[in-house]
Amino acid sequence: MDSARIWVPESEAAELLAIKNSTIRTMRRDGRLEPGAHWIYATGTPGGPVTYNVNAIRESLAERTVEMVQQEAKRREAEKQARQQMVETYDEARVTHS
Repeated sequence: MDSARIWVPESEAAELLAIKNSTIRTMRRDGRLEPGAHWIYATGTPGGPVTYNVNAIRESLAERTVEMVQQEAKRREAEKQARQQMVETYDEARVTHS
């Protein structure tokens, strides 16, 4: 994508990101996409056509993916440790006979 094509219309951005138009709109509306960095009003007027910076969106999604994968790995490790602590072990050395 050359520098003249950094900001693309919604349908093209959605296609390049392999998502639906409604998904990219939802991402914009719920704040996952930042105004000025990920999207702009093409005419500079609120309510006007919106264009998207696909490279910036990809970068942001990659960063979020790494964060989510790391959080999931930590959660799984904590869950594994909790399960291991619940396992009872038998140690003959600790058995006392009266």
